[in-house]
Amino acid sequence: MQATRLLWFALLAGCPDRTIATVPVDQGKVEVKDIPANPRREIDILFVIDDSPSMKDEQDSLRANFSRMIGVLDSIDGGRPDVQIGVITPNLGASAIDGTVAAPIGSCSMQGEAGALRAQFPGGPRFLRDVDDGAGGREVNYAGTLEEAFAALADVGIAGCGIEQHLEATKRATDGSNPANAGFLRDGAYLAVIMIADEDDCSLAKSTLFDGNRTDSTYGDRVNFRCTSQGVACDSPATDFEAAIGVRKDCHPRFEATELTQVDRYVEHLKSLKANPLDVIVAGIVGDPEPFEITKKGSTTVLKNSCLPGSGPGGTTQEALPAVRTADFLAQFLTRNTRTTICDGDLSGGLVQIGGLLKDVIVDPCFDNQLVDADPSTPGTQYDCSITEVQRRAGQPDQELGVLPPCETGRFPCWRIEEDAEKCAYTNTDPHLKLVIDRDGVPAAADIHYNASCVTTNPSGPVL
Repeated sequence: MQATRLLWFALLAGCPDRTIATVPVDQGKVEVKDIPANPRREIDILFVIDDSPSMKDEQDSLRANFSRMIGVLDSIDGGRPDVQIGVITPNLGASAIDGTVAAPIGSCSMQGEAGALRAQFPGGPRFLRDVDDGAGGREVNYAGTLEEAFAALADVGIAGCGIEQHLEATKRATDGSNPANAGFLRDGAYLAVIMIADEDDCSLAKSTLFDGNRTDSTYGDRVNFRCTSQGVACDSPATDFEAAIGVRKDCHPRFEATELTQVDRYVEHLKSLKANPLDVIVAGIVGDPEPFEITKKGSTTVLKNSCLPGSGPGGTTQEALPAVRTADFLAQFLTRNTRTTICDGDLSGGLVQIGGLLKDVIVDPCFDNQLVDADPSTPGTQYDCSITEVQRRAGQPDQELGVLPPCETGRFPCWRIEEDAEKCAYTNTDPHLKLVIDRDGVPAAADIHYNASCVTTNPSGPVL
């Protein structure tokens, strides 16, 4: 879902715009936007790409459709924002946060890639830089197009460790402990973390997860299931996973895990990187968290895939395990998150959605839902919106400066709704509409934002 939040109309009962208060609740819901008058245009984007053997098709789709995400960013007024793009894998070998490292097993060796940003080529830059040079051009550190450079950077292969530590790898990539990553995170820039994976996070607190008879043919299944039983708990039923097979509901990260880390560790870390936690955006194209089912593979207890060959929208051959921990991590960023399924193998829609989320954070005047005509008996379209000008300062509550009038009143600053099929092409509306704030040429102060609420024709429930 886009970062634009849609709230029930009833939540706006105290809104100062009386026109909204006259619209029946069942006529639609309200699309809420927060638009900075002076957008910040710097964003650092970190891709965490699963490099396990089952990810070839998904990686191919990522590289083929990366342009879809960038195309949405290019549609921002003023063109492409200043981006830095890095790629890591979740391969941390057999290491854990307690400092221990299990003996190597297969592709799980030592520290793995240790959260290091990958280079486009040996000796090349560790991330892609594409910023405004101040003279009408772009300053870049790569050859060819950004899409071509990303395709090379994101060619991570499928020989990584099958114990994927998505969250811990993200922390090691961003906590300043790896000198190879110097310069990637910029002060004042937004940070976006995008996870592409078909298995859940298995960030290790202790390397004892790898204990067991390594010559046993079921060893790999047992270690992977230990990630599940140590990392996830379900309330319905709440019995131990080994006790009974079957579908479980109300599943969530296990709070008393000993061999896996707590998800909150990584939420707190990322939010601590910025003075304003809202400057951190997270996204995931991952396995569906449900259904969550314990089953048997021979005599060994295992977790069943939440999507199987033929179960995707297109009846494709993709498989993915339920991403309960990853989904919980994403959800804790509230309005700064999006999650889509990796189960259909086509990442194009998910990447467009992620692009829309990033655009929404920077500045997105485009509406995701069709706006209501509040008075169909009057010629033209009567949009039902309330636009409030607020002053936003760090560490202080927003100060409301006033409600903006529609531009037909002749007063400034004012608001109007315009059609923009080019800039808003990624939205599923007809016509494609955007909000325009007209200040009659008078610049706004740097700390001014516009809080917009417009009634839509969408009668469904709220999007959270």
